[in-house]
Formats: sequence, C-alpha cells, structure tokens
Amino acid sequence: MRFSTGCAALALALFSSPALADRPFDWTGFYVGAHGGYAWGDVSVVDTDGGVPYGAFDYKAKGGLGGLTAGYNLQFGVLVLGVEGDIGYLGPQGSKQIPSSDPAHHQDLTLAGGLYGDITGRVGLALGQTLLYGKAGFAFFDGEAKQATTKVWYQPTGTERFTGWTAGGGVEHALTPNLTVRVEYQHFDFGSQGGVQEKVASSLPDADDGTPVGYKFHNEHSVTVDTLKLGVNFKF
Repeated sequence: MRFSTGCAALALALFSSPALADRPFDWTGFYVGAHGGYAWGDVSVVDTDGGVPYGAFDYKAKGGLGGLTAGYNLQFGVLVLGVEGDIGYLGPQGSKQIPSSDPAHHQDLTLAGGLYGDITGRVGLALGQTLLYGKAGFAFFDGEAKQATTKVWYQPTGTERFTGWTAGGGVEHALTPNLTVRVEYQHFDFGSQGGVQEKVASSLPDADDGTPVGYKFHNEHSVTVDTLKLGVNFKF
C-alpha cells in the first residue's frame, strides 16, 4: 500500500512538473532511448514441393522484446514530423507438429527469436507535454523458422533474414524538458522466407520410395508479429 501510494505521488509530481507547466514543450530535436515489451504473432508454413501435405500449417508464437531507439522530430505548431529507428531482440517463439510421409515419424515446425530492427516515419499531434503519433516503415527480423523431420537421415536448413513492413502508433509524454516516456503498439509483417530439408544419407529399407540422397524438400514460412512496448527517451 505504501509503495503504491508513493508511486502515485511520484507520478503526480512528475506529470505536473512546474518546469514544463510554465512553458510549451518543444518536441523538435534528437533523442535516444530504450524500450521493452511483449510480442505475439502467427506463423504459416507451406510445403512447396511435396514430402508431406502442402498445408498451410499455422501456429502461434509469443515472447518478449527489448532494444534501443533513436530518432529526430521537427515540430510545426501542433504537427510533429519525425524519423525513428529501433534495434534490438525480438523473441516470439512457437512450435507445431505435423504428419510426416512415414507414419512412424513427424515434422517439427519451430520459430526462434533473433535480432530485429526498423526504420519508420512518424507523424504526431502535440498536445502540450503529450504526443499522439502514428508510424510506418521498413522492418527486418533475423529469427529462424525451420521445418525438421524426425527421420535422422535428413538435414533441415532454416530461413534467412525476414524483411517486410511495420506500422503502429502510441502516446508519448514529457516528464521533464529532456525525459519522455511512451506506450506503443506496433504490427510487423515480415513476409516469407524459404527453408529446405535435404536428404543427406540413405536408409534400408528406404521409407521415402527411392528419394535420392541430396534431394531437397522446400518449405515456405510467413511471419507476422504484434508488439506492445513501453519506452523511455532522452531528448537532446
């Protein structure tokens, strides 16, 4: 109870800071900061040349994210225009099992987290110390999606870097002339990337009806992610 009361009193003191109340806040300038939050998304997998049913096979992924932010704003009256970039770790993880061509085995679909980044344009409406904004631009994700059979004589290769677009918006509030905090929703569509399963050895009897060593079964993974982030920025 004492902790909650203290936090409320501190927040009230910051948001009613006399240093900001006496003059309009200027959003123009460079800023750097950090952010963290929660990510959830969807993965869709299609087998493009057989081996198992084509799909699409869908599954969910979720996890955390965190990273650094940098940007620049220009204010024109109540209109704020800017450019912003994020870099960090995006950690949605998920998995699904699907049938294999051999009833004694199955296929494992997985998504692992990795480095992510974006560069976006920002448009905002300044209401004194508070900024309402939207943003959109380019995004990439280095997480790996993979399809792997439980047959030991196959070697899976996962996806390479995903690239796509992002859009979102949020609310940012100035606590002091140099310190702002924000809450932000952001959607990412990272497009599709392909993976393979290559037969690297043979077995007797061969359960793949004579599939030769070196043959590659291809698959395609599409990834979308939604995020909710909290951030703090220092404005120069």
